[in-house]
Amino acid sequence: MRTVLAAVDDGPAARDVLQTALAIGDLTGAVVEALHVLGDTKPAPHGLVDEYGVALRVHDGPTGPCLLHAMADDAVVAAVLGAGRSPVDRRPAGRTTIDVLEQTTKPVVVVPPHYPMSPAGQQSPPRRLLIPLEGKRESSRPVIAAIDHLVVAEVEMVVLHVLTDATMPPMLDRPGRDLSMWGDEFVARFCSPASRIEVRIGDVAARVADLASEDHVDLVVMSWSRISASGRAKVVHEVLATSATPILLLPVSVPARRP
Repeated sequence: MRTVLAAVDDGPAARDVLQTALAIGDLTGAVVEALHVLGDTKPAPHGLVDEYGVALRVHDGPTGPCLLHAMADDAVVAAVLGAGRSPVDRRPAGRTTIDVLEQTTKPVVVVPPHYPMSPAGQQSPPRRLLIPLEGKRESSRPVIAAIDHLVVAEVEMVVLHVLTDATMPPMLDRPGRDLSMWGDEFVARFCSPASRIEVRIGDVAARVADLASEDHVDLVVMSWSRISASGRAKVVHEVLATSATPILLLPVSVPARRP
């Protein structure tokens, strides 16, 4: 039986995490289990979990290792965590969330602080996914394969590719027409299941936030190499720090470059 874990505590973010997990459960065809790690004297949120009719696991020990141990279960297909920061905090996420992201091999959804959710019992699966892609086969194909393995519900996939001065296609005689043709070719090469592509110019994280808001996106989907020193990790960290939409991070193994 496929399971989505919702890491909850007694804080204000617990309800957002639990509701997001229920939506991800519908998206992936999985049951949701709440996980609470005892710390200090904080009680387990039995009342909140009972409100949603979700089973609760209670572990005792360091939070990060307990989460990673629970996520290692073969039945767990994804986990949902709060960002662990305040809305004015410019860090990508709290230390525990970052530790889990860097060590797990399972998909993780990070819920931003104060993410607006529906009343209890009215959550629905994400229907519109925003997928920023670089335009490289080694990073694009694993993302599409992971989505295909994980998602069972009908969704609309919107690809975003952000152009910079260094990646702008040459010889645009008619920019509107030529970029449209170039975008169609991009989708055909890197994400054929996508319904459309949005080509933007500028900073990647800013364009992700802009399009997620404009297009009423339910979930941002990004690959994650788990190597914080990489250039891709910089973009992931910036999106984590600025997105008002939950982010699904898919750990992928990107082949090393040949010397």
